Amino acid sequence: MRCRLWLWSLGALLSLATPLAAQKLMVGAKLEDLQAAALRDSTDPVAHYNLGMGFWSKKRYAEADSALRRAIAIDPEFADAHLALALVHSQDDDFMKELKRARGDTGFKSWVKENQHDYRRAFMLDPLVDIKVLGATMYFSNRFRFNLIRAMQDLVEGSYEKAYIEFDHDLGFWGGQPGGEAAPSAFLWLHALAAAHSDHFDAASHDLDVMLARAGKASAADSADNSELQTSELRYMKASFLLRSGHPDLAVPVFLEVAQGDIGNYMAHVQLARIYESQRDYDHALIERTNALNANPDDASLMLDRGITLGKSGNMAEAETQLEQALEANPRDVRILFWLGVAQAEQGKKDKARDSFNAFLARAPSRYDRQIAMAHDRLAKLQ
Repeated sequence: MRCRLWLWSLGALLSLATPLAAQKLMVGAKLEDLQAAALRDSTDPVAHYNLGMGFWSKKRYAEADSALRRAIAIDPEFADAHLALALVHSQDDDFMKELKRARGDTGFKSWVKENQHDYRRAFMLDPLVDIKVLGATMYFSNRFRFNLIRAMQDLVEGSYEKAYIEFDHDLGFWGGQPGGEAAPSAFLWLHALAAAHSDHFDAASHDLDVMLARAGKASAADSADNSELQTSELRYMKASFLLRSGHPDLAVPVFLEVAQGDIGNYMAHVQLARIYESQRDYDHALIERTNALNANPDDASLMLDRGITLGKSGNMAEAETQLEQALEANPRDVRILFWLGVAQAEQGKKDKARDSFNAFLARAPSRYDRQIAMAHDRLAKLQ
């Protein structure tokens, strides 16, 4: 079976021949300040993510790995942390050698597969995940024209509009066909990322349409090819871009197609739930929250989401039960305590609500200032 991970790989465009130095990962804060913040706000996934970036910038890869895993343990849906975790050992030669020595070829392949999962999951969780971290892993080659190198550098530095203009200019370099039909799929993926991050969602959707057409042809030509999942992911990205561009009516049927064709893509259900919830269609939102949880039953974040939606629908008793299950599954996530307190207060369970709000306030990160203020306000009303 051929590996069809080009969607998530820049290897088709980034060559190691005549490499230049990888870009340095830039972290503004001092490492000791990041460590103090993570200690002070130990339940804040962002604090642990920032600490992981700090360790990475100092080439302390093992400690960076641990910090990123702590961030994900608190919030399993933290896209930036998943992407960083997939890449953190990319320059760690000692880790790679030790991994092969300790686990052998089979163990090494298993680790690679796990990393690919984190990489792909990051884009499923948030199609506009912060891709600047890629700049710490890229090696640019002079085999490509300078404009293309500059476009890739602008992309990973966060200069998305500049990168989009430069990539758009380079479409003609790949054969001159209008719409980029002659460009390699990896190039179209980069163009789509730059377009989406700079709000050119129509251009990004067009790139994905071209890639979807190719994926369909590849699947028809090779029945043993694992292109169906790839096609599902492309459709999901397209639907996400349609939603971001303000067209939920166009996004819904594409998300539905993804959800029906790929039962493992629980994020399609999550996106549908968010759309229905924004329309106050809580019946359909709950169906999709349940579908997402059924597809990924161990994810406490999905339990939290379903509990919140149950509360919005007015079903506070069931919301309380769902949130209690979420808290048991992931006691690190203090957000659950806040929403549990809300569900209990709405049912008149004053003592339980006080306990939940006080537990939230005792552990809540300082970044949750809005929820902290609301918890204090709720407690005052319970007196």
